[in-house]
Amino acid sequence: MIQSLDQIKEVLGPLRVYENEPLKKHTYFKIGGPAKLFFEAKSVDDLKLALETAHLYKIPFVVLGGGANVLVSDKGFDGFVIKNRAEAIKLVGVKGTINKHGRGIKSALVWAASGTLMNQLARFTIDQGLAGLEFLLSVPGTIGGGLKINAHFEVEKGEFIGDRVVTASLFNPKKGDFKNVDQAYFNFAYDSSKIQKTGEIVLEAVFRLNTASDKADLWQRAMDNVKRRNQEQPIGVACSGCIFRNISDSDAKRLATPRLTTSTGYIIESLGLKGTKIGDAQISASHANFIINTGEAKAQDVLELINLIKEKAKNTYGLNLKEEIFYIGDFNE
Repeated sequence: MIQSLDQIKEVLGPLRVYENEPLKKHTYFKIGGPAKLFFEAKSVDDLKLALETAHLYKIPFVVLGGGANVLVSDKGFDGFVIKNRAEAIKLVGVKGTINKHGRGIKSALVWAASGTLMNQLARFTIDQGLAGLEFLLSVPGTIGGGLKINAHFEVEKGEFIGDRVVTASLFNPKKGDFKNVDQAYFNFAYDSSKIQKTGEIVLEAVFRLNTASDKADLWQRAMDNVKRRNQEQPIGVACSGCIFRNISDSDAKRLATPRLTTSTGYIIESLGLKGTKIGDAQISASHANFIINTGEAKAQDVLELINLIKEKAKNTYGLNLKEEIFYIGDFNE
């Protein structure tokens, strides 16, 4: 399928390009067939070179971050998978005085490479006494994926990663070029950004944060969020985060949900689907908007559960549930 294999290996390094790499090793679901070609980008320059190479040789490609919020086909991906391991964070601008402990900062600009884990970014900013991204503590996935989905913890609190973005560098897969954009370019909304439609890839981003009045309090609030998340969501099992986006406020009012909750987990539970199992894929008994891999689940098992939920939600409540996860590979039978 890929005619330029030797050229790709020559550009990226013959020992760094793998053939038929199992993608289940690289996703939270622990599900997915092989990638025809696989490469780990360990820096922003690595990532740029891989993207330019894919465009030059007209190879179908996908960038995989932490492997959260994705379902990879059992057939894998018949193209080039670029694993984004470009991890780096640094302060690039501060207001106020700063010493080696970061004290005295009024506000700061923090730069991060797109393969940096959101959890890592949260820890860095909290350690610096900077408030605004602490809700990302223990949230899975990378900054690149987080900007694509506009990552958040509790929608009700209105805390989104996109709110803190100042600028970002993007790659356009159609034109093969790079550009710098500001926050407005993304058109951020709940679980949404412009780059979901354009297919542009985040290389790096700069965030604006304010100093916290009490770093210990910042840590405490962040840890309280982690504790609550661990109580409400499945932990220690293979899953990919929430499967569906929450329902709209108007649908919550129409259905008169308890306290007008927009939780899709509530909807799925009310349909009596909690714990439902197909193969080794199961709708979580702790939070119905999660599907877990209890052993050797196939992507097809997960897909059948997803379709079951969508069908019942449509027939029972007139809801058109929308997935929060992204699909990679061929899902056509």
